[in-house]
Amino acid sequence: MGNRKDRKRRREKHRIAKLKDAEPKPGRLERWKNNPLIYMITCAVVIAYPFFTIKYFESHTALELTAKYFLLPIFIVLLIVGPKFYMKHMRTGKKKLSKFGDFVSMTVLILLATGIFSWMSFSLIITTNKWFDNSEKVTIQERVILYYTDVTKNGRLRHYIQYTDPKTGENIDLEVYRKFEIGEIFEKEMNYGAWGILYSTK
Repeated sequence: MGNRKDRKRRREKHRIAKLKDAEPKPGRLERWKNNPLIYMITCAVVIAYPFFTIKYFESHTALELTAKYFLLPIFIVLLIVGPKFYMKHMRTGKKKLSKFGDFVSMTVLILLATGIFSWMSFSLIITTNKWFDNSEKVTIQERVILYYTDVTKNGRLRHYIQYTDPKTGENIDLEVYRKFEIGEIFEKEMNYGAWGILYSTK
């Protein structure tokens, strides 16, 4: 009797093992697509790239371009895609949230994604401004009309100056790497990039 039960258990285990082997295994591409860490690293690299490769760049114009051309389209696309993505990939498990809970979660997801993609757009503007630049170098020799600082979340002190662009006559906000006095001459050899943004890699 005992031997018969053992044989039955072994056959059942063998059957289960065959079923598991028969299940389709995700390919390498499928595993890559389903790995959120890959997307996080990609976003971080895109956002950080210009800050490590371009020493000086005009951030104010890049922010204006991002807000003018990219922010609203990003938000509208996420407003359409976000709820579908949330219901398919994030609303899992036996315990379901209430409708209000789902609404709050989707809102947070859309706002966070909007922020991430907006920063990516900002960084891509700075990066492509340099990559597709065919302009000649210009020497900026202008008086500093405003100096101010900002402290990052990590406690790093950043220095900024404002001067008048000799080409457009507009005031330019530029991150620099030391303190400037108002009225001091800022002198730097720079380029106008593809987006018309001043930058320098040195």
